[in-house]
Amino acid sequence: MGAVGVEDVLLPGIDVHVTAVRVAAEGVVVEASACGGTPSCPDCGCPGRRIHSRYTRRLAERPVVGRRLVISLQVRRFFCERRTCNRRTFAEQVPDLTERQRRHSVGLRRWMRTIATFLGGRPGERLCRTLQLPAGRTHLLGLLTAPAVPEQAPRVLGVDEFAFRKGWRYGTVLVDVEAAHVVDVLPDRDAVTFADWLREHPGTEIICRDRASAYSSAVRDAAPDAQEVADRWHLLANLSSAVEKTCHQHRHCLRKKAEADAQPRPIINPLPPPTLPPTKIAVRTRDRYADIHRLLAEGRSVSAIARLLHLDRKTVRRFRDTDLDQLLSSSDLSQRFVVSRV
Repeated sequence: MGAVGVEDVLLPGIDVHVTAVRVAAEGVVVEASACGGTPSCPDCGCPGRRIHSRYTRRLAERPVVGRRLVISLQVRRFFCERRTCNRRTFAEQVPDLTERQRRHSVGLRRWMRTIATFLGGRPGERLCRTLQLPAGRTHLLGLLTAPAVPEQAPRVLGVDEFAFRKGWRYGTVLVDVEAAHVVDVLPDRDAVTFADWLREHPGTEIICRDRASAYSSAVRDAAPDAQEVADRWHLLANLSSAVEKTCHQHRHCLRKKAEADAQPRPIINPLPPPTLPPTKIAVRTRDRYADIHRLLAEGRSVSAIARLLHLDRKTVRRFRDTDLDQLLSSSDLSQRFVVSRV
């Protein structure tokens, strides 16, 4: 095993020569110089052969042993010898370490961009402070750039709605099902918006969606050759909902079957079953069920009933689409849960 230099420990794989390492108030300072080959002009690509001057750049690097790391890098500035080029001089860049007009190394920017992506501004700033990274929330958020939207849509496209603000504003998220990443986000869930996106990004062969009619009409208009399928989540959700509703509707039959199979021993002088007084929740559920169905029979809309009874529209729809026995069983279970908690 050969000798390992400071460059291999602190800056592995980077073409620099370390001349000194010292500890200062700002952290660990590494003095180094670029030792790469002949750089090229960033505008015209002409190789630089004549050195104009040398200067020192200070770069923040990823921390080492819990202390900040600063690279004091000496770089060369070259003449551009092509007369037609507007740039007269240019500075060399060290691959995987420096970028033009940046005070952070490439690796440190990659770290901070990852932190900003997963945590955002203020939580990311707190983590950077713990890790000794020189970054504030504004700088972290500035590192976030919108990913480029591909010109061609993925082969298998997933589409579903999501809430910017639940109950008020909804959008549409488009996902590459095979690659498992988000492709684009649409500002609403209208069929026209989704159809325009499909026309601008052709190439989709399979579209996984829920049963919303807006997305179906958009696919028929903009991508008639694409095959529409229901995604697994909605299939399982619909199946579980149907099974649960069926079991609720036939729970009396199941109870009778269980009682018949049990064959209890005969009881001498059996007592009559106790009659429990109805709970407040059961009474309120019955009254609310009767009021909602009476207003529905009068031809009132869901929104009108919700305003009249001071209820949420989702509550009105649930009482409209669910039978009374199922609602009473749900209220009875919730009442038992509250009593058991007390």
